[in-house]
Amino acid sequence: MKSISHKGWLMLFLVLLSILACQGFARFSFGAIFPFMREGLNLTYQQAGFLTSSIFIGYLVGVINVSSIVKRFNAKKTIIIFLSLIIVSIMIIGSSNHFWVVFTACFFMGYASGGTFIPSLELVRRWFHQSKRGMAVGIAMAGGGAGMVFSGISVPFLVRAYGDTGWRLSWFIIAAFIFIIILFIGLMLKNSPDDINEKPLGDNDPKSIEESSRNGYEKSNIVYGNKLVWAIGSVYFIFGFSYLIYSTFLVDYFINDLSFSNEIAGFLFSVGGVASIISGFIWGTVSDRFGRMIALSFVFFIQTIVLLGLIYVTSYGVVFILVVLYGLTLWGVPTILTASMGDLIVPEKNPAAMGFITVFFGIGQLISPMITGYLVELDGNYMLALFLSIAACMVGGIGSVFIHIHLKNKVVKLKEAEQFEIS
Repeated sequence: MKSISHKGWLMLFLVLLSILACQGFARFSFGAIFPFMREGLNLTYQQAGFLTSSIFIGYLVGVINVSSIVKRFNAKKTIIIFLSLIIVSIMIIGSSNHFWVVFTACFFMGYASGGTFIPSLELVRRWFHQSKRGMAVGIAMAGGGAGMVFSGISVPFLVRAYGDTGWRLSWFIIAAFIFIIILFIGLMLKNSPDDINEKPLGDNDPKSIEESSRNGYEKSNIVYGNKLVWAIGSVYFIFGFSYLIYSTFLVDYFINDLSFSNEIAGFLFSVGGVASIISGFIWGTVSDRFGRMIALSFVFFIQTIVLLGLIYVTSYGVVFILVVLYGLTLWGVPTILTASMGDLIVPEKNPAAMGFITVFFGIGQLISPMITGYLVELDGNYMLALFLSIAACMVGGIGSVFIHIHLKNKVVKLKEAEQFEIS
């Protein structure tokens, strides 16, 4: 009963709201608004790709700089500052008709999104013991899916009701919701269990401690010179590159390549968002039980199959199933990799490690829309871009298997060394 009433659950809910604001609303709603925004501003696909890239240039800068900002203030104040910057950026995007003004605002929206995301995940590490961290991060990641659901349903409705101003109104409504979230965070969020004389949830559970010890990992205090961190960062790069083609251009693909209506395309986007709400919880729990990297390889291989299906299938019913399957894996990668850093790196270096691998993620997101925009302009459809995403997923899955083998070998060597010392 004590674990049920633990304050960590309230903090997790507030972190979920923070991720809903910075990821679900600020970044992933862009995918639903994108087709109508592109049309309203008379943008080419390459210009739209540059706007998307500006978000992720900002995101990259944000995750690099945020650790120093957290040190100067704290996680809670940092989250509030950056969420406020997101509101300002969104209001400018929804008001302007000038490409370069929107480009700049998109940069700051991305910057603030990265600046919010990293300290939010750090709070999960503080409030949840290692054995429950995958599950907790997975729940927090549901915020991204919830934002996709909201935008996928509301944006087509607003465009139909208000015409050319519908996409602008969508941004203003999102800004209002983020403001409400800031109020909740300001009133209730705590930076650490120590602030209220608590321990992380699961810290006193003997079974949890036993399960954690079975990992056999020796936590490192080396981040930037750690080959394993670089390998995990490379996998995160692959995911950042691959999933953006899905999350940003999916609605446009349904409308232009598959000739679905705006409403059906938005509905399918929402369906993926609904499925993704539980994806982090599913794969975080699986990784807690069976191992981080083996779970990650399954995520990538499922995404490979789904994306291949989206190329060759035009039936609405089958597309619906494929979108659900992809949604059920969507937040599996960041959930597993976030938990992995908590397993492998000492707590005081964990924010730096998370920021470091998120740089890889941000670089993948940075180059993906530019390449995707070029391929769409070149080929006239999304076929080449989807094949590129499929190839990236396959590489990510194979890379995860190799990392898993490396970690298993490392555990075996540690156990052999322990037995040798005992004998």
